[in-house]
Amino acid sequence: MKRASVLAFTLLLVALGLCGCSDNANHKASGKSGASTTSSRPSQAPKAAHATVRLVWSHVGKSFGDAQVWYVARVDNRAPTLASVALNVRALDASRAIVGSSQVTLPNVPGQSNFDYFGYLGGPPSDTNLTGTPVKIDVSEAHNAFGQAGAVEMPMLRTSEITLALGSEDTNTNAPYSYDLTAKVTNDISREVDGGVTQQVVLYDSAGHVVGGDTGTSDNAPDSLPTGMSYREQWTGIPALHHAVRAVYSVWVG
Repeated sequence: MKRASVLAFTLLLVALGLCGCSDNANHKASGKSGASTTSSRPSQAPKAAHATVRLVWSHVGKSFGDAQVWYVARVDNRAPTLASVALNVRALDASRAIVGSSQVTLPNVPGQSNFDYFGYLGGPPSDTNLTGTPVKIDVSEAHNAFGQAGAVEMPMLRTSEITLALGSEDTNTNAPYSYDLTAKVTNDISREVDGGVTQQVVLYDSAGHVVGGDTGTSDNAPDSLPTGMSYREQWTGIPALHHAVRAVYSVWVG
């Protein structure tokens, strides 16, 4: 099955000294899934974030001929409870003028854990364009974004049986690597999931560096997923700039 949203970028590797970047409409996928905690865990209200956020990777390329930036922001939640975190993301040109921006609310990050969020700025399917050439990506916590940050319930679901394999799918980019992924997703929260899910995969090399990834909605998630039930996901044509040996696959409600 084809993913609803797919990253398409023509890797114009503008190695702009960017740290080393989201949804696209040309990679085929049916799913993504997420790391979580124990099965059938009780619902836990997220707390205001006492977390740190930082950019760990970004890449400038092309999506359907338009400039697009991929980025990975790492959230470190040192508190013992779930955190609800929102981000301000800005692409800056050489004069430090903003040429693209977004504000996003992340899934609830479990206590005393890290979470790498994969996002993008500009290019289809976002229907927004960068207005200049970015040379720096700035990521910071957005306090009270949408009047909700610190109070949003967007729990991650449990994933297992994740496999990553070198694929042959055309990513519709000039990325040198294409990967396929399968996973099992289980509803381990205390309520039925019936409003759709968001998902992502982040790819890493043998040294632990981000080398690619993707994000989007799922066309494999059932319309109704009761507590304790699972479904299978498949994803093909995940682009990577370098050889990947590990995938972290996450899915959350919302």
